[in-house]
Amino acid sequence: MKQKFLPLLLFTTLLSVSCNTTNDIVDPPVSTEKLLLLGNVITMDTATPRAEAIVVENGLISFVGSQAEARKMCDAKTIVKDYGTASIYPGFTEGHTHGSLAASRFMQADLSELSDEVETVMADYVEAMKEYMQEHPGLSIYKGSGWLVKDKEPNAAMLDAICPDVPMVLNSEDGHSMWLNTAAMKHFGFDKEAVKIHGEDCIRVDSEGNPTGYISEKPAIDLLDKIAPDKKECKEGLLMWQEKAFSQGITAVTEAAVGLSNPLAEKVYQELCDEGVWKLRTYAVKIIDETVPDEKLDSALNRVLALRNKYNGEYYKITGTKVFMDGVIEAHTGWLEEEYSDDPGYYGLKRCPDPNRVARIVAFNNKNGMNVHFHSIGDAATNTAIKGIVQAQAETGIKDGRNAIAHLQIVKPEVFKKMADNNIIPIVAPLWLPKYPDEYPIFCRYIGDRADTEYPIKSFYDAGCLVNFHSDYPASNSFSMAQTIYIAITRTSKEYGPETLHNPAECITRQQALEAMTINVPYQWHEENRMGSITVGKLANFAIYDTDFTKAEPDAIWDAQVKATYVDGKVVYGK
Repeated sequence: MKQKFLPLLLFTTLLSVSCNTTNDIVDPPVSTEKLLLLGNVITMDTATPRAEAIVVENGLISFVGSQAEARKMCDAKTIVKDYGTASIYPGFTEGHTHGSLAASRFMQADLSELSDEVETVMADYVEAMKEYMQEHPGLSIYKGSGWLVKDKEPNAAMLDAICPDVPMVLNSEDGHSMWLNTAAMKHFGFDKEAVKIHGEDCIRVDSEGNPTGYISEKPAIDLLDKIAPDKKECKEGLLMWQEKAFSQGITAVTEAAVGLSNPLAEKVYQELCDEGVWKLRTYAVKIIDETVPDEKLDSALNRVLALRNKYNGEYYKITGTKVFMDGVIEAHTGWLEEEYSDDPGYYGLKRCPDPNRVARIVAFNNKNGMNVHFHSIGDAATNTAIKGIVQAQAETGIKDGRNAIAHLQIVKPEVFKKMADNNIIPIVAPLWLPKYPDEYPIFCRYIGDRADTEYPIKSFYDAGCLVNFHSDYPASNSFSMAQTIYIAITRTSKEYGPETLHNPAECITRQQALEAMTINVPYQWHEENRMGSITVGKLANFAIYDTDFTKAEPDAIWDAQVKATYVDGKVVYGK
């Protein structure tokens, strides 16, 4: 039941990395007081699955085992935190989030609650923005986010009715589309020339070829930078994001495209580290734009490498690149092998269709100790990404690049084994699984029967893949670790009822769900020896919940509450 105590010298050595912009080695600030935690300890360590007590020294775990043995190591100065019957887990980890996008959205009108309502129509979003304008008069631009396509596609005229003279820009819930009024189209240059550049897949047009005010993918994502908050608001928003993550017991995340919505985010993360207030370990990837021509690709990749060398600290580091293979089904931009059911002859948007280009990106990253993080929704997009990864592995001989593919909505059966055989990490989103009444009908309309087999998870496990979980927050407005587990094991939403059951053959076990949000994710970052389980010598990062996810009834899991979150042996949320 117990593990050996590590000498103090090893503690210091393991912590000798800092959040700074040089390679100087400075110990990060951690608690120097001895700490004893008591509770139902679920370690995620196969050698010692359960324990009663944890001893923490200098921000690291020094003992895991029985309460009696732990108390022998303590003295009158030891801080004792007794959590009774509450369960202590390793700090939860997130495989794919957008912290900088969250920071921006915290400063905008929030339309996401309307999206959750089945009866919402596009006019309801317009009314919500009208109220927002009344509450925030005099702004030079009105911004909001969180809408979904409901009864009709959005267009500029709907927003012009309430805001004819000031630009209004509304980001969709998934982050892949924008809804603009006429003033915004004029201000940001969305005209017929822009249509020629980006195509009608990305800029919708009317019968006369004029932009309608509904744009998607690259032009929409590029627009995020142009409407980004200033430095002060970016800092404020990122700290709000950190608090939200800690409130779920999350202690480390992938920032899946740093600077995606604000070019200041790279530096702001670093400044927060330098100020000693950033403790959410953040492993960021930088986008390689599909419009970068092949002859300039090496230069773009070298810029990412330079950023990796610059931002390589304890709490914030750049670990590789991000590649968009396609868009999303709900925007008609997911890249499919079979045509869209509602649009014969149309297969979606091919954002990175050349496997040779994928191979170049993967080979460069892996040879330089970085990985590639792919956005892939459709089966055609995923197959192309895999082909490129396999080609790069053959060229470089590197099999442990830890490249990952996120989302994986439509997957062909042969993909599971291919990903396992080539050590490609699937990053899946349990929170997206149920047949939500506001979204599932859209998928059925666009892709027909393929919607019935969306978002597999068990098949990846069965093939031998190392599965990671993600929420994609705030591109998905759901954000709950407890509900993530509930949905992964039931494939339903308690909120919307049993009729949301979706593809039940892909249910996984509780243990598998916990692995996908603890020990598995750090592997993506080459950090599995430092976090992800409650093991002697690892970082003292913990998520403490009032519920034992391994034993509780599913309804209790859904309603589980966080009692405290620890980073480096210090409470960062709760008590």
